Amino acid sequence: MKKITIKLITLLLALAAVFSLAACNTKPQQSGYVTPVPQGEKFEVKGGSIKFSYSGATTEEARGAANAFIEAFNKKYPNVKVEKDYAATDPSARISSGDIGDVFYFAEVSAYNYAITQSALMPLEYYMEVLEIDRGDVYSGIFDAGMINNHLYYVARDFNQLLFIYNADAINQKGLSSQVVPEWTWQEFLALCEQITDDDYIGAQLNLPYAPQFIPFLEAYEGRGNWFSLKDKKIDVTSGDTLKALDEALDACRLGYIDLMIGGDFGGKEPVFKYLVYPSILGEAKTYDSKKVTWDLINLPLFEHPAFGAGSSGWGVYNRTGNPDAAAAFALFFYTAEGQVAFNGQDGGSVPLLSSLKDEDFWKHPNDEWSDKNWDACVYRAEDAATVGQFNCLLPPEIADIFSMSALQSVLSRALNGTQSLQDGMAALETKANQKWATIG
Repeated sequence: MKKITIKLITLLLALAAVFSLAACNTKPQQSGYVTPVPQGEKFEVKGGSIKFSYSGATTEEARGAANAFIEAFNKKYPNVKVEKDYAATDPSARISSGDIGDVFYFAEVSAYNYAITQSALMPLEYYMEVLEIDRGDVYSGIFDAGMINNHLYYVARDFNQLLFIYNADAINQKGLSSQVVPEWTWQEFLALCEQITDDDYIGAQLNLPYAPQFIPFLEAYEGRGNWFSLKDKKIDVTSGDTLKALDEALDACRLGYIDLMIGGDFGGKEPVFKYLVYPSILGEAKTYDSKKVTWDLINLPLFEHPAFGAGSSGWGVYNRTGNPDAAAAFALFFYTAEGQVAFNGQDGGSVPLLSSLKDEDFWKHPNDEWSDKNWDACVYRAEDAATVGQFNCLLPPEIADIFSMSALQSVLSRALNGTQSLQDGMAALETKANQKWATIG
């Protein structure tokens, strides 16, 4: 009898857990629609509480930036209580269990997955309007990464545009410092790389198969977004001059001027110009300082159609939140000056994504010895040249996966070593993508 009772209790507990999980997942989905407020009136955010799941808060600095952001948010919305959830756990599993926060963290490459595949995100464009968030102040290369099927599902927290850190001593010793200027062109950069390559140095290092690097090369001569069409469901990377900049980069690599990280023998030489993004500057700068090498920052050279790949990570609102107004206000607070200053003014922050803040000093590294460095390179022409730097943010996931980093690495490596032309390698990816796209409804 006792054993039967124990088994019955165990069964009941298991059933209770199942029903509890089902209840979590059957909360009504929030549409994100908000009735516009009458002219002259302000939208009132209801009080209550929300949970903020920030799995990126893995360091004291990251938690400090998040805490400063929450404090600033509460100054504007004192009636909203924010529960901190800094567990470093996978959002996908927590979405399935219904345990994810009202606002949760992820990288821009996962936006389509969470918004469409998992149907877990609430659209935010209506809240942009009633909360009077200035879309025009947000760099389009970051804002557009959150737009999926004409809805805003993702809000960035920072802005990471590719740039160079460089060995200024190596440049100065050759008397070439006047050639390192923000307005330099791609052709001028190639010529400079040839000039500075010697027994000790090569011109530059670029990670060409990396999507934020590769996509601007596709757009260098043909312009923004002309290599694909969402309307026609078509990829076209082989017509016109779409591959011209890639070919030019491969030629420079063959000649030993630029390491594209796809192979080649550079004899252990150090690149004068090294690509990176803002969060990597600290480590690289300390390395230069320890070697007593003068360094500085400069934006990447300008193509005929200037484009700098930009990336970020940020937040979305769980579409089964019980407090959509407060959750939306919290996420979109990152698109306000107060939110950006609070978060990116801390050691755990990064570059603000509002053009109105690009000239402010609060986001620059606090080391006084670095105050003379060219921090403007981090936001150079961010208003018009920053471009969405991930295939996943531009194309359906089934198509984006075809242009994976490993696939591009393979195509570029074969082109470099002469076993297959770049044109043929990219044509194969194009054909594969278009055949796949034709099967997608």
